[in-house]
Amino acid sequence: MTDYLETDPFWVENRAKFLAEKSASADPSACGTCRSNAEAGNPVAHDECQQRATLLHAPDHPHYELLAGFSLEENAKLPARFHVPVFDDCGVPNSWLCAVCQEEGVVTGWPCATATKYGTQVFTPLHAAETAREKQQAEVAYLKAAIAGAAAQLRKLQAAEPDHTKAASLFEIEMGLRTAAGTQDEVTA
Repeated sequence: MTDYLETDPFWVENRAKFLAEKSASADPSACGTCRSNAEAGNPVAHDECQQRATLLHAPDHPHYELLAGFSLEENAKLPARFHVPVFDDCGVPNSWLCAVCQEEGVVTGWPCATATKYGTQVFTPLHAAETAREKQQAEVAYLKAAIAGAAAQLRKLQAAEPDHTKAASLFEIEMGLRTAAGTQDEVTA
């Protein structure tokens, strides 16, 4: 059957037409000509300016091991942006599965009920995903700076306080802050 579709003149011609046509959707970073063409409903002029679909996980997508601790019903209630397809090339037959609708011994084909219900909310455009990731990185940098500032203040208190008991409790607080920031290896006794 596959050989027929690849050699049949009808399918060969239609595939060639489809591939020759350019998209009428321009990427947000497209040149001005292609953006104006897309706004007018015309095809873009350059291949690199076409908007392409990219399957990305949301920046805050939960890790597989975290999902394993919840039931299928709880995972199904997660926001739509987490219900993206993942390709299972280990199973027989190979299939597309939902990234979060799973529990011990049970997986759900994609689109799952949540993906079907919320439609386009499942997919995060590339520029929106990058923006969200940049915001998260900025928040992490801010929190690390705040923790470093708090640790510096604790060091000043430790230096000014001769009482060893108080200094030890301040050191424990500093260790807790550094552990939260993931920088506990930098602490010296």
